[in-house]
Amino acid sequence: MVPRPLVAALVCVAYLTLGVEAPDAQELVRVSGWVQWIGGSRLQMMTDGGTIVISIDLREADQSSYLGLRPGERVVVDGVVASDRSRVIARDIWRNAGTGFESP
Repeated sequence: MVPRPLVAALVCVAYLTLGVEAPDAQELVRVSGWVQWIGGSRLQMMTDGGTIVISIDLREADQSSYLGLRPGERVVVDGVVASDRSRVIARDIWRNAGTGFESP
């Protein structure tokens, strides 16, 4: 059986690479992995499988959800695929607090 986070990452990549148009009411996507870098309103993460890099737009996320994130930290991002399919626009970011994923 394929792990659920891998399936979510693959669906996100399919949206980004195959040019699937999102409907007016955009569906949420969830990606999980590790922070590679964060700067300004951008975050780049590597998915759980370690083979897919995803660019995350932080402008619509609550700043407290990503304040203090560091490279190597494990996160789950809920958001929507941008209309140009170049990134995921984050709505919520969940950090692994050692006991599971939590929002700040």
